[in-house]
Amino acid sequence: MSGDASPGALLATRLEELGLGFMAASVESFLSDQSHKEATLAESLKDLLDIEYFARKERTARTRLKLSGMPQSKRLEEFDLSWLKGGLTRERFEELKSLAFIERKENVLLLGPSGVGKTHLLLALGQKACLSGYTAYYMTCRDAIESLLRAREQNRLKRRLAWLRKPHVLLLDEVGYEPLTPEQAHVFFQLINARYESGSIVMTSNKTFAKWAELMSDEAVATAMLDRLLHHAHVVSLKADSYRMKERMRIGAVNSGGYAFE
Repeated sequence: MSGDASPGALLATRLEELGLGFMAASVESFLSDQSHKEATLAESLKDLLDIEYFARKERTARTRLKLSGMPQSKRLEEFDLSWLKGGLTRERFEELKSLAFIERKENVLLLGPSGVGKTHLLLALGQKACLSGYTAYYMTCRDAIESLLRAREQNRLKRRLAWLRKPHVLLLDEVGYEPLTPEQAHVFFQLINARYESGSIVMTSNKTFAKWAELMSDEAVATAMLDRLLHHAHVVSLKADSYRMKERMRIGAVNSGGYAFE
């Protein structure tokens, strides 16, 4: 290295060698800014370390989001509570938004007909979890069952279930949209049982619990599954007109008489 390199350049090189790349890239401009401030050494060091800390935190959050498998980005701030006609008060919404249920390994079961915002809430909770330092993984009910059956055929079911126990929160979408065969219901129960009291599940379903025996093709399996899901759970039964209809109304594709002809 050149002997006439500036102290800032030397410091940047040392930081880069230590793997502190964000600090290295910012240190010269940081030192220039600090020269105009009246800050203690401790305050300056904290501000410099914060550059690395928050950049790494943002990078790992983006990685968690990428690995989550969530198909869309949704935010809790975008969910319009005023559109609902019941099932989710502001107080309950704020409780879910706090993510305290993840720390307590509780489940969140979002029930209601198609279009009321269940998947929006599920994805938004998953995104908030990833941005808050938790791991999340998204699967539709069909994808989850297919992956479990495939793993069983390959004698890897135990390993697959162990892997699905790892995320802080498992996002299971569209449970109940198709009836399950006894074989499908059995492996799905194994998944719910594997997660029981070990991590949170956020689940959407268009079926009331009274119809789960019919859905699972086996009353005993349905009862055992609900016993585990509901033991530590927040049950949210959403009531509203379709959010999709709301969006069409917003852009003028629907009038008070129904769908507009296009």
